[in-house]
Amino acid sequence: MTANQPVLISIKSNWESIVEPPVIGKDVLELLSSSMYVNPLSIFREYVQNAADAIEEATALGLLSRRDAGRVDIRIDPDKRTVRIRDNGTGISKSAFTKTLVALGASRKRGTKARGFRGVGRLAGLGYSQELIFRSRFDGEPETSEMRWDCRRLKAILRDSTFDGNVEDLIRDVVRVHRRVEQEGQRHFFEVEMSGVVRHGDDRLVTVGAVRDYLSQVAPVPFAPSFRFGKKIEEVLRDKVNLGSIHIHFKNDDEPLFRPHRDKFQARKSVEDHFRDVHLYEIQGNDGELAAVGWVLDHGYLGAIDAAAAIKGLRLRSGNMQVGESTLLDELFVEPRFNSWSVGEFHVLDDRILPNGRRDHFEQNVHFGNLVSQLRPIAENVSRRCRQSSIRRNVSRQFDILAQQVAHNLSVISQAAIGTVERGRLQRETVRDFKRMEKVASHSILTNDETARMGRTLNRYRRRLSRVDERREHRALTSMDRRDKRIVTRVCSIIYECSLNKAAAKLLIDRILGRL
Repeated sequence: MTANQPVLISIKSNWESIVEPPVIGKDVLELLSSSMYVNPLSIFREYVQNAADAIEEATALGLLSRRDAGRVDIRIDPDKRTVRIRDNGTGISKSAFTKTLVALGASRKRGTKARGFRGVGRLAGLGYSQELIFRSRFDGEPETSEMRWDCRRLKAILRDSTFDGNVEDLIRDVVRVHRRVEQEGQRHFFEVEMSGVVRHGDDRLVTVGAVRDYLSQVAPVPFAPSFRFGKKIEEVLRDKVNLGSIHIHFKNDDEPLFRPHRDKFQARKSVEDHFRDVHLYEIQGNDGELAAVGWVLDHGYLGAIDAAAAIKGLRLRSGNMQVGESTLLDELFVEPRFNSWSVGEFHVLDDRILPNGRRDHFEQNVHFGNLVSQLRPIAENVSRRCRQSSIRRNVSRQFDILAQQVAHNLSVISQAAIGTVERGRLQRETVRDFKRMEKVASHSILTNDETARMGRTLNRYRRRLSRVDERREHRALTSMDRRDKRIVTRVCSIIYECSLNKAAAKLLIDRILGRL
C-alpha cells in the first residue's frame, strides 16, 4: 500500500461486507429524545421549528396568503401540567400520518431549505411528559388523525432488562393511533400536546414567562414595532434571508410574541442604556458566495448586559432560528466576557454550514471555519469598543472621586473649625487634587459631553478655590481665648482624622460649634 492510497482500496480484495443485519436496540429511542437536549426548553424550539416549516409550505401551496403570517398557539396549563402547541401549517395527510410520525431519522425535508431535516425533533417531548400526543388535519380531508405515545410505558420498557425487542417492537408497544371525522374546525393544522409534564429543575416547562423569554430569542418571530432599528434590519435581511416570521400567541395574548430588543435596555442592575446605531455586515464564503449576513447594535458598552434583557451576545441563526446559546462565539473575543457586552446576530446562508443534531452548535468543516475567521475581526472591533468604554468609565470614575474629595476639603476649609496648620495642609492637598482633576479631564478617550461636564465642574471648584481665606475662623471661635481655641480646633481636626464618614463628621462638628 502506498502512502497516499485509500485504505478501502488496499483491503478490497481481502475484506468482505457484513452479512448479519445490524441490531438497533430500544435505547436508541432514549438517545434521540430526552438525551439529545441539555436545555429542556429546547423542546419548544423543536416544535416551533417544525411549525415554521409547515407554515412556509402552506404559504407556498396557497393555503395561507403571504400577507397573513402563519400562527402558532401555545397553551400552557401549570395546574393540569399540560402544554399544547398548534400551528396552521399544512398538517399531515391521513395516509402519511402514522408513517411520518414513527419514522426515526428519515425526514423528507433533508436536502431542502427546511429548518428541521433530521426527523428526530418531534420526539423531544417523550422524556418530559407522561403522554405525548400528535393531532393533525390535512386540507380537504374530513378526518383528524391522532397519535398517542405512552411515555410511562416507554420509560418502563427502557428500564426493563428482560425486554428483548428492538426499537420497532418498542414503538408498536407504546404507540396508538385514532381518527375521527370533524365537519367544523380548522381545515389544516398540526398540534403537539404534552400531558403530565414532568417537573424538571425550576419547572420552567410549564412556566409561561420562561417559555416566552426563550422563544422570543430563538424563534423566527418579528421585531417589536416600537424597536426603531427593527424595520431597517428586516428590510436589509429580507432580500437575503428567509425570515419566515410567524406569529406566536400564548393563551389570552392578543399581541403576538416579539423579539426582546427594545430601544432601551437594562445594561446591569440600576443602569439603563440605549441603542444608538446599527452596523450591517456581509460575510463571503470560500467561493465568493454570500455565506452570512448580520448586524451589530451600537450602544454605551457599560458592562455585561443583564441576562434578564435576553439580548446579550453575538449570536448565530440558521433559517432565522437561533443555534446554540448567547455564549457560542465567546472564543472570538480578546476577552470572552466582552461578548456579554455586545448585541448582534449573524444569519448563516451557506447550505454547507449546518447546525448539528442538538442545534447547540454547527457541524465543524472548512466552511464554518471560514465564517468564524471572518467574524473574528468584527468581534475584535466590538472588544475594542468595550475596552475603550471601560477605560472611559474608569477615567470618569477617577474624576468623580477626586471631585468628591475636593468638594469635601473645600467644605471643611470654609467651615473654618480646624487649626491654621491643618487648614494650610488641607488647602495644599485640595490644590493638588484639583490639578489631578484637570489632568484626568484632558484624557483623549473622553467624549465631548464628558469633557464638557468635567469642564463645568472644574470651573465651579476653581472659583471656590480662589475665594478660600486661610485666616478666616468660625464665629464660635472668635470669642474664645487662644488656649480654648487651640483645644476646640484640635478636637475638630481629630474628629475628621478618625471618622470614616467625612460628611457625618462635618455634620457633627457643625452641631458642636452650634452648641458652643
